[in-house]
Formats: sequence, C-alpha cells, structure tokens
Amino acid sequence: MSDNLKSFFKNTERLVVIGMGNELRADDAVGLEVVRRLKPYASDKLVVFEGHMTPEVFISPACSYKPTHLLIVDAAELGESPGMWRFLYKDEIDEGLFTTHAIPATEVAAEIQRRCSAKVAFLGIQPKIRDVSLSISKECKKTANEVAKIILNSF
Repeated sequence: MSDNLKSFFKNTERLVVIGMGNELRADDAVGLEVVRRLKPYASDKLVVFEGHMTPEVFISPACSYKPTHLLIVDAAELGESPGMWRFLYKDEIDEGLFTTHAIPATEVAAEIQRRCSAKVAFLGIQPKIRDVSLSISKECKKTANEVAKIILNSF
C-alpha cells in the first residue's frame, strides 16, 4: 500500500466510499465492483455508494453521514498495466484523467469538500477493456478484491 494511502486513512472516524463507473463497459465498472465488495462490511464507520455515471447525486447523502474521509474509486487511464491502481489527492489529478462521467470527479470532490469538510481522495484503477460488455477483466476483478481488503484493513 502506498504511503499516501496510509496517510489518507490516518485518523479516519467515518469513511464514505463512492464507486464510479459504467457497468455496461467492462472494466469501467471496477469502482462499482470495489464498493460491492465493501457493502457487506458497511457500518456506522463505513458507508458505501454505487455512484455509477452520476456520483454528484450522492454528494448530499454522503455528507449526511458526516464523513471525516471520502474516497472515490473509479477506472482511470493511468498509462499502467491493467489492474494497476494509484491513489491520488484531488490536486494531483489531471482534469482528463476521469473522462467517462458527466461531471469530472475533481468537481465532485470539490463540492464534497465545500459541503461537508471531509478529506477527499481518489483511487484510480487502470482498465484493460472498456468495450461494451458486462464482464470485468480478471486483472480488474483481482484488483477490486485487493483494494476492498486494503480499505477494510486501513482504518
């Protein structure tokens, strides 16, 4: 796990995770897959949302939980091997990094910070396939499982 991710989870009292993606476009749904793996562990300390293509809809519900930390998970063009992931703070993201959503994730993060003062970050996962398909590649399935475990073991 990256030092930045460890640092992000330090002093987490309440974490909200929003998974983004289009489940009709193969690995673009990897953020949703991470959230689905976290759902059985949801609690007062961990709240998860399937943001799909419109994560902005979840800003008010997310803030209603008064999170100290909020993590957005999405497929991202990182220039890496399929399944590789990178943790990024909002100010480290290029505007073009998350391109499949109506509103860029950076704007969603800025609005979350404005409304609920949570510490906000992104976890981007390199997709292998973005063709029309309901199947996620084995690389991204493996990463979704690993990322969910990292999140659960980090706070």
